[in-house]
Amino acid sequence: MSDKFVAVTGGCLCRAVRYEAEVNLCEAYYCHCKTCQKSSGAPAEIGVFVKPGTLKFTKEDPKFFQSSPIGTRGFCQHCGSRIVWMSPNRADWTNVSACSLDHPERVVPAEHICVESQLPWYELADNLPRIRSEDYPDLIDEWSSVGLTHEGQPL
Repeated sequence: MSDKFVAVTGGCLCRAVRYEAEVNLCEAYYCHCKTCQKSSGAPAEIGVFVKPGTLKFTKEDPKFFQSSPIGTRGFCQHCGSRIVWMSPNRADWTNVSACSLDHPERVVPAEHICVESQLPWYELADNLPRIRSEDYPDLIDEWSSVGLTHEGQPL
């Protein structure tokens, strides 16, 4: 991960949840995993990495839902907007939803991850790297630490 973090603000649709953070706008990623698809209602989620220790909620805190054994998602309890994903073991993986930023136009995606779950009709005409879950060693290690494969199956 790069050290190019900038201060940003963001929040949910109804503005009940607001945050400040330092994020890396140039290393955002499309996640095509089934959990991101279900939680966002979109074919892929675009996450923006947050510098550990910089995320601060300035109005209401989001409601959290443990969406997998390795992460929780924060949503607005009023409007349902997805705000943040956090891992209990990897603070460096904390990310905010790109479109929760006040200025999402500044986001520059750098890669696609979990592309084995990419929907066949969702094609993006870019030349970004496409990484399968099994080719992401840190992700494999996290799933292994909870006794599961990257596909959520028991080891």
